[in-house]
Amino acid sequence: MRIKSIAVIVIGLLWPLLASAAVTTGIQGRAAWRGVLVPDVEVRAYRSVEDIAAGKSVATSPASALDGTYTLELPPGQYYLTAQDFDGDPQPGRHFCYYSGAPVRVRNGHFSNVGFNLIRIPQQADPAKGSFTGLYGEVSYLDQPLERVYLYVYKSAADGFKGPGYTIVPVEKGSFRLRLPPGDYYLLARKRAKGGRFGPIEVGDYFNYYFGNPVTVKQGESREVRIEAITRLSMLEGEEIAPVQELRGHIRTAAGEPAPGVRVFAYHEAAMTGTPAFFSPPADAEGRFVLPVDLAGTYYLVARESFGGPAAPGEYYGRYGGEQGRPIQVKEGVELKEVTIDVQRR
Repeated sequence: MRIKSIAVIVIGLLWPLLASAAVTTGIQGRAAWRGVLVPDVEVRAYRSVEDIAAGKSVATSPASALDGTYTLELPPGQYYLTAQDFDGDPQPGRHFCYYSGAPVRVRNGHFSNVGFNLIRIPQQADPAKGSFTGLYGEVSYLDQPLERVYLYVYKSAADGFKGPGYTIVPVEKGSFRLRLPPGDYYLLARKRAKGGRFGPIEVGDYFNYYFGNPVTVKQGESREVRIEAITRLSMLEGEEIAPVQELRGHIRTAAGEPAPGVRVFAYHEAAMTGTPAFFSPPADAEGRFVLPVDLAGTYYLVARESFGGPAAPGEYYGRYGGEQGRPIQVKEGVELKEVTIDVQRR
């Protein structure tokens, strides 16, 4: 009995260490503000964007080290991420970042590299009563107005801020004034180096999620919003982990010619509408495409030139397997045959 009791005690003492050693998944990276690595920043993981405002994180990292590095252990899954050095409501002078590449998928046996380019929360005026109902403010970069940027306004965060949302406002000289009916809104600023309103946020693009989301607009009240844009920096992220699988193939026209510049979008549903699960870079000069997929499952593929909305007149468009579509099964470790997608002008 004494030996058994001692064994139970030893196992009890060692269990936290054993459990910790068993965790081999999560995210890691660095946090920086304008190129300066920042210590004492906590990275928080959420199941949805709505949970950020509600403060419902599922995990929080230890404070970042002097060199800005952090590690957050997480079970496999999909997460939305923030980095901040405060608790509770945003405070002027403190640091914050919403990760523009969200949602991040954590795979079993891997740590995903995620870098945070922080902002310093600005001082903003209190809401003012008057005849104007809506928002006014500025989009800036390094304390200077950011020109030719788009302000995206969403009524909901459920779709991960993909698509046009409630409205898109061109901001020519950095400042904006926007009438809105009373309600709650999510605001994002985006400026793509390649131009256009739609598409992924890539390294070098300007972006930010407003730190005060969601914003409440009240009747007869104007509210100041100051959004500091950031750029997504590869230096903070390092190398990406390998995807579960890569779908490869060719895109060709009705004449059998390659269709360079066309992207391939993967959907979970046969209707192939709404927000795609994954999309490829543009096909090369020979019409070859590579579509990384980091989640096993059934997918339907459509090839087209632009993001969002119905295909425009004259745009190349086509579905793998014809108009009805043909599903593709993606399984981890199972090599896929190359596919050909035929497109034609709409």
